[in-house]
Amino acid sequence: MQISVSGQHVEIGSALQVHVKEKLIQIVQKYFVDIINANIHFTKEPAYITCVIEFTDSTGKHIIIKNQQSSNEIYASFDSAVVSLEKQLRKYKSRLKDRHDRVKLSTLPASAVKYVLDSNFSEEEESAEDNSLIIAEKPVEIETLSVKEAVMVMDLKNLPALMFINSKNGRVNSVYYRKDGHISWIDSK
Repeated sequence: MQISVSGQHVEIGSALQVHVKEKLIQIVQKYFVDIINANIHFTKEPAYITCVIEFTDSTGKHIIIKNQQSSNEIYASFDSAVVSLEKQLRKYKSRLKDRHDRVKLSTLPASAVKYVLDSNFSEEEESAEDNSLIIAEKPVEIETLSVKEAVMVMDLKNLPALMFINSKNGRVNSVYYRKDGHISWIDSK
């Protein structure tokens, strides 16, 4: 397994790297069969340090799991991220193993493009030129999942919403977290 530890505005010492690698190897041996990549990034903010843990597939392009936690100390931010990550993995352990076997047999995902829009645009600006609103674009794959699997993927990747192709009916669906904490599911007709 390849583990990458990096920092922004914070120095990453060898003791921290050893601590991170030991903990992540334990998690991988407990919850995953295949060897995967792990990226751990620490960012120093004025009042706290944020730790982002991402497990990716062997290409490093597709995030399998993402978790982020903050604390006033670097080891504490990593340890709280690991605890939160393990809670997620324990919750979905049986589904992860079951899904891993089915994904190999499922159809190829559909392709799409994800656009990041400028959040400061107004209605008047929209008529000027639509391309000025786009900050970035990235190709994405829309996976074929059941609703339960989509909620699991959204939770594990720490996403606010997820679009997917419903494995039961073949239609485009989406799930998202509502402000009250519940999950909404949209099924296209």
